[in-house]
Amino acid sequence: MRATLGFAPMSIEPTEVHLEEAAQRLNVRWSDDREDVFALSYLRGWCPCAHCQGHFVLEKRFVKGADTRLVDVQPVGSYAMRLVWADGHQSGIYAFEYLREIAAA
Repeated sequence: MRATLGFAPMSIEPTEVHLEEAAQRLNVRWSDDREDVFALSYLRGWCPCAHCQGHFVLEKRFVKGADTRLVDVQPVGSYAMRLVWADGHQSGIYAFEYLREIAAA
């Protein structure tokens, strides 16, 4: 018998990711046809990496003042994307579930 952890892995994933540089936003269309539009400053402020959030934090916090020019979006397995910022910061791995959570906030 296997124990369950009380959650199911997220099966919703992006089907299209489009950077609008002039508008400074990232558009994400999901496999359930939902579309979320993220301001780049919002995504950078909610960077989930340990450098931005600290280690072992229970609640994430918004961090202001970082470079918000996005230069690349890279897949990380089948569960996340890495955003690469113009200042070289790229340690934030944005899990799809996390992106959906902060889009709804």
